[in-house]
Amino acid sequence: MKMSSNREGRKIPLPIIGGNNKNVKAWYILMKNWLKMEKVTDDEEKFQFILAGTVEETTQIVSDKFVEANRILNLEECRDILLERYHLNEDERFRELKTLLIMPNESVREFNDRYLDYYCQLSTDNKAKLSVYDYENSIRSRTDIYEKVAYEEAKTIEAACKIAEKVERIKLGSHSVQKGRKFNNNNIQNNYPFINRYRSNQKF
Repeated sequence: MKMSSNREGRKIPLPIIGGNNKNVKAWYILMKNWLKMEKVTDDEEKFQFILAGTVEETTQIVSDKFVEANRILNLEECRDILLERYHLNEDERFRELKTLLIMPNESVREFNDRYLDYYCQLSTDNKAKLSVYDYENSIRSRTDIYEKVAYEEAKTIEAACKIAEKVERIKLGSHSVQKGRKFNNNNIQNNYPFINRYRSNQKF
């Protein structure tokens, strides 16, 4: 099997995992969405792009598992391999949140899912060290949404998340949001078990 894939000519940048970026859950969501939008359906071609989306040590990790299994790996298998390798402890989750940024082509809803996934696993003391301003900075690249959240002066991170999602829903329109909701809800259920309970309690 030819283990290479051409990144040229694609409409959307290929999501990359490795180096300084070890946020596996975010990469998984973006890669799954990328493969869907680029209409990549062949399993071998999918794996070629998955491998092309790895850099440095992650390439070696996935390649070693490929050789060991003696077959192509699907995206979920690659995700699980990397999650096991890059499991974050309390301090690492806190540092991740302090520098977390919304990614290109990632919806606010998806970003909030992974942001809250880390946040709701923190201790009370570490939660107290994070502020609404930290969250606002993480979505600063979405200027219109950032400005609206900042203008509303939310008192809590949870409230700021709700405002950001409301602005996004208005921007996208109800039809577009409903069309993507099934995909988003599946991501929450499969990858963010903490968020299912957390969103219910917070009435998201």
